[in-house]
Amino acid sequence: MTPPHPVIAISGIPGAGKSHACARLAGQLGLAYLGFDSFEVLTARPPHEVRHWLDRGAPLDEMYHPALDGVLADLAARGPVLFETPLGRLPPAHGRLIRCAIWIEVERDIALARKLGATLSAGGWTDTAEMTAWVSDFLLAYESLVRPCLAVQAARVKGQSDHVVDGLDAADIVADRIARIIGPILRGC
Repeated sequence: MTPPHPVIAISGIPGAGKSHACARLAGQLGLAYLGFDSFEVLTARPPHEVRHWLDRGAPLDEMYHPALDGVLADLAARGPVLFETPLGRLPPAHGRLIRCAIWIEVERDIALARKLGATLSAGGWTDTAEMTAWVSDFLLAYESLVRPCLAVQAARVKGQSDHVVDGLDAADIVADRIARIIGPILRGC
């Protein structure tokens, strides 16, 4: 079932600029904004379970809480929605809800630097030892877990997107490009 209002999925690997673009556009255009991270369950699993998930073909429905699709449908019943998601329109329920899927393309090394920079500057660390341990664990897992997950994501999601936007430009330029893409969709509401 297609919702009465458009759901626009903004996707890309972590560090692509999804959060910035969605937050800016939601405020600028008065759209509801739903972030996938509130429903994501995969990264809470221990590394051996993530490896097993990858080995089983990375079933996407195991990445998120099942309540996500209902929340997304409810929001779309009230008005247009910007949906920040790593999955685009891939899971079957998401596919029925999403009218436009946009992939923000950015090279993995740039995305990694952005993600690490944002995480380290976010605060919330109890001390330097905690922050150092997190960075060390993340970098150790990057090659064996994170990088393969990003490859799966890019291979599956980018090809299913309606538009690909260059994410290497300044964040506001990327958001402006997305605004030009979704403008006609929103005018049709």
